[in-house]
Amino acid sequence: MPSPKVFLSSTKLVIGTAVSVGMLTLAGCGGGGGGKHEPAQSQLRVTHASPDAPMVNVYVNGKLTLEKVDYKVSSGNLMLAPGDYEVEVRGILPDGSETAAVIGPVTLTTADNERLDVVATNDLAAIAPVLIRTNIEEITDVAVSVLHAAPDVADVDIYVTTPGAALMTGTKIDADFGDSAGPLTLAAGTDYQIRIVPDGGDSSAVVYDSGTVNFTSGTELLLLAVENTTGIGANPVNLLAVDSSKASELFTAGTNAEVRAIHMSADTPEVDVLVGAPSTNLMAPDNVVLMDVPFKAAGNYDSIAAPTGTYNLEVEDAATNSLTPIDVDIDLMAGTSYTAIASGSLNAMPTESIEPILFADDRRAVATEAKLRVVHASYIVAQNIPVDVYLTATNDISTAMPAITNLAYGEYTEQLPVAGGEYFVTVTAAGDPNTVVFGAPLMGSPTMLSAGGIYTVIARDPAAMEDLGTNSAGNNAITLEVYTAGD
Repeated sequence: MPSPKVFLSSTKLVIGTAVSVGMLTLAGCGGGGGGKHEPAQSQLRVTHASPDAPMVNVYVNGKLTLEKVDYKVSSGNLMLAPGDYEVEVRGILPDGSETAAVIGPVTLTTADNERLDVVATNDLAAIAPVLIRTNIEEITDVAVSVLHAAPDVADVDIYVTTPGAALMTGTKIDADFGDSAGPLTLAAGTDYQIRIVPDGGDSSAVVYDSGTVNFTSGTELLLLAVENTTGIGANPVNLLAVDSSKASELFTAGTNAEVRAIHMSADTPEVDVLVGAPSTNLMAPDNVVLMDVPFKAAGNYDSIAAPTGTYNLEVEDAATNSLTPIDVDIDLMAGTSYTAIASGSLNAMPTESIEPILFADDRRAVATEAKLRVVHASYIVAQNIPVDVYLTATNDISTAMPAITNLAYGEYTEQLPVAGGEYFVTVTAAGDPNTVVFGAPLMGSPTMLSAGGIYTVIARDPAAMEDLGTNSAGNNAITLEVYTAGD
C-alpha cells in the first residue's frame, strides 16, 4: 500500500489584481473564512479524486462516517477534536458489498486549528491518499491551494494571471502528479484566469483554461487538477474546486454539451436531425447535424455539440423534409453528455406517436464494474406492457429474481453498476416470468458486459420484414440493441 504523501501549506504567494467584470463567482464560505472558531478544534475534509475507482465508504475510528462517496465528491469540512484518528477507505462493489481497504487503515493526527485534507488520488490499482495540512485562520481576501491529482497527466505548469495576460506575467506553479502548493493569496472581487500547460510549455500549448474567474471575500478553496472523465473535449484535465461544503467541477472554457441521437422507431424511414435556437428556421445547413439516419443507427456524441442553453431539436423525414415527427425544446448543460432516442410509431393510429426519450449519461469508466442502462422503447409491440429484465449466468430464469422490474414504455433505468462478465439477458412481461418477450428460448447467446464498459440496452420493435418470431404468449417478440459509450 503506497504511503500517504504529505504537504504542509505554509507558504503564501501574493498575486496582483486587475479590475474587470467577473464571469464566474464562487461563493466564499471556506473553513478559514470570516467566522470564529471554537477552541481546540480541527477539521477533516475527504475528497474522492481517483478517476477509475468506484464509490467508496469512509470509516473513521471504525465507524462508517461517509457513505457512497463518488468520484469528484468531497465531504466538506468535518469538525473534530484534535487528536489521532484511524481512517480507512473501502470500495463499493456492484452488489453493494465492500472491498478490503483500498486506503488504510492509517492513523492520522490533527492539530489545533488545522484542516487536514485527505485526497484519494491515482488510478484504483495504485490508489493512495495525499494529505494536505492547512492552518485554519480568518480569511479576509481569497486563499487558494492547488493539487495535481490527474495520474495520467505528466508534469504541468499552472499559471494564475489577469484575464488574457501573458503567462509569464503571473504566478507559476510547477507540479508533477501528487504535488501541492499554496495557499495562494488572491484579491477578492478581482478577475483571474487559470491556465495549465505541459511543463515548460507556452500559451500555444494550453491544456486547461478556466476563462475568467472571480472569487468573493472569505473564499477558501482547494483546486484539484483532475482527469477529464466527461468524454467531452480534448483537454486532459479540468479543475475540481473543493470548498467547506462541497466540490464543483470547473470545465475548461468553451466546453460544450454533447448529444448522441439514436433512431429507434421501427416504421419510420431515414431521418435528418436538426438542432438550433428555439423559434428559428432550422433548415439552414449549419443546423442539420445528422442526415439520412436509418433505423437503429446512432450518431456520435460529438455530432451534436453546443454550449449550455435551450435548443430546438427537430427530426424530419430525410426524403422530403415534409414530416417533422419530433419538434421539441431541450435544455443542455455544458460538460454533460446526453442520449436522445427517437421512439414510437410513425404509422400509429389515429396519429403518429414518435417522441424523444432524453437522459444524461455518465461516460466515466469504473475499473470494478460495467455501467448498464436499460430503456423500454418498444411501442408497436409493448407500449402497454411493462417489463422485467433478468441478468443471469445461464438461460434459465426459473429461480432468478429480476434485476429490473416494471419498466414501462418510455422509461429507462439509471446507470446500474454490474459486475463484469457474460450475462443472459431475458425480458418478460412484468410480474410474469413465464411470458418471455426477449431471451431464452428466443435468443440463446449471452451478452458480454466488461468492467469499465458503459452500455445502453434498448428494447425495440422489429423492423418491417424482420421476423423475430413470437414470444411465449404467441405475440410478436421484441429485441434488444446494445450501444456503448464509444458508439
